[in-house]
Amino acid sequence: MLPRAAAIGLLVAAAASCARLRPRSHLVRLHDFGFAPDSLVVAVGDTVVFRNDDVVPHTATRVGGGWDSGELGPGASWRLVVRRPGAEHYYCRYHPGMRGVLRVR
Repeated sequence: MLPRAAAIGLLVAAAASCARLRPRSHLVRLHDFGFAPDSLVVAVGDTVVFRNDDVVPHTATRVGGGWDSGELGPGASWRLVVRRPGAEHYYCRYHPGMRGVLRVR
């Protein structure tokens, strides 16, 4: 039988481990002809919300294909659930100088 303090410690560690496994939501703003932030670390299963806070339409399009928000007009948003680890580089099809990366762990 574990001493009470050890049992509590195990429960706290297990709860912290479960909290890290819970998917999170992240916001990427499309603003001033850029992505903010333009680099973001996320986990597999997390959701990334791309929200257009600019005055013109934009897209969030993965380099090489795989996902594309389609046109996001001012005030529109799109959700991406991240499915695999690695670097996900993306850009705006209308403004190719707008670039960002999701670093998925």
